Amino acid sequence: MGHLAFFLMTLWLTSAAAHRSLINSLAREVAKEVQKEGQAAADPVGKTVAFIGSSQCKNVKKLLGVTYDNYAYSGPDLSKLTLVFTTRAKTVTYNLTLAPEEIPQERWFNPALPFRIFLHGFTDDPSKFIYQNISEAFLKQGDVNILALDASSLIGGLYLRSTVMVQFIGERLGSVLAALVPAGLDPSNIYLIGHSLGSHIAGFTAKTFYKQTGYRIARISGLDPAGPCFSNLDSDLRLSKEDADFVDVIHTDAGVYGLNEAIGHVDFYPNGGSEQPNCLIQTCSHSRVPLLFAESVLDANAFVGAQCSSWKQFMKGNCDFKDTRIMGYHCPTDARGRYYLQTSDESPFGRKEAGLKYVNNDGIVRNIQYLVTKK
Repeated sequence: MGHLAFFLMTLWLTSAAAHRSLINSLAREVAKEVQKEGQAAADPVGKTVAFIGSSQCKNVKKLLGVTYDNYAYSGPDLSKLTLVFTTRAKTVTYNLTLAPEEIPQERWFNPALPFRIFLHGFTDDPSKFIYQNISEAFLKQGDVNILALDASSLIGGLYLRSTVMVQFIGERLGSVLAALVPAGLDPSNIYLIGHSLGSHIAGFTAKTFYKQTGYRIARISGLDPAGPCFSNLDSDLRLSKEDADFVDVIHTDAGVYGLNEAIGHVDFYPNGGSEQPNCLIQTCSHSRVPLLFAESVLDANAFVGAQCSSWKQFMKGNCDFKDTRIMGYHCPTDARGRYYLQTSDESPFGRKEAGLKYVNNDGIVRNIQYLVTKK
């Protein structure tokens, strides 16, 4: 690997994806037509750097001494991990280590109700817009057991280190949930929702829970699971459909910050899965998925996908439009395979049944690109 490629890969893997809100606001201000042309030209560069980073991740981790085995001896500091419980009236924070003792004593704890936990991604935390959108959507439905893991103390710095921390974090959360089973927590009520690195934390949580209880949790929704350092790995090193009774995945930045591989029982690829409309840069596409999920909570039919072999075939209309499934919170648990759909470029994003018919609103560069590469 050349010096330039190594530099780009190292810079990309070790830099914090900060200022998401500012970046996304900036992107929305750019004229849509300019965005379409610029995105068509810039995307290959971002994807090339992402590929280099993912393919060399294991080697760089060993070189820098940032591996699971390196941390396993003394163990990372997990004392700052917390669970944030949110209602319309208040927010309560529990230290994760003490949660098995404190939560069963709370009045709100009703093990007969769904137990949903949101797991954030790199440089994020429950106070930011991603969880706020999802929690507000659930609270509008009247749900009460809505929690979020705050792991920002361990996945808020260097990305390489953070990809190692997800396993330790997931193992601790899995042990906490296992400890709540004697207090009445039913595995069939546990639902983990993870964004980016949080998707893989969910996977390790479920793996640990199964090892300690012999039960699989009910469901995991992976929202654009992190791709760098998790591509082409065995299922025991990332989120997998084997981790829960049902695993559904939504890909919005596949091939850059998100995984391209289909790893769930069902995988949805809105707008092809790699670039979202009205997004100038990849962090916007990566952060679009929580907005889609939050909207799906409130509108059961907002996103309808068709089973198809690829996005190109979807654009041509060569799909099985009799085999459709709902994307997001209301996705049926018997859904299997790959599904494609088109969304709007701003909220509300859902096009319902209309999203099954591709509408060409790309700029001229993207259309030329398609004509050259189409099969």
